[in-house]
Amino acid sequence: MITKEELREVAGGYFEVLQTGAFAVTLQSKNTGHYWHLLEREYPTFRHFAIYHKHNVSDEYHAQGTARNLAAAVSEIRSHDKFQLNGRKKARKGKGII
Repeated sequence: MITKEELREVAGGYFEVLQTGAFAVTLQSKNTGHYWHLLEREYPTFRHFAIYHKHNVSDEYHAQGTARNLAAAVSEIRSHDKFQLNGRKKARKGKGII
């Protein structure tokens, strides 16, 4: 179960918290506008978070990875945002790699 302390760490201003539940939290990055759904998974011996991502509200979520805890998931999102803002080149339509 996601604790109130964990949620307070997430709600520090970097994200817009769109929805919270006992086992999931949905966020929107204020930097990129991307949407993130973090789903807590518990197996018999360990807890981790599945990270789902989409670029626009109308898109479907796709799996982005996993993290050992909520803080690590937030770190992965921040890393992704940094990549998007600093290094990602937009692909041109109709231009393939030769």
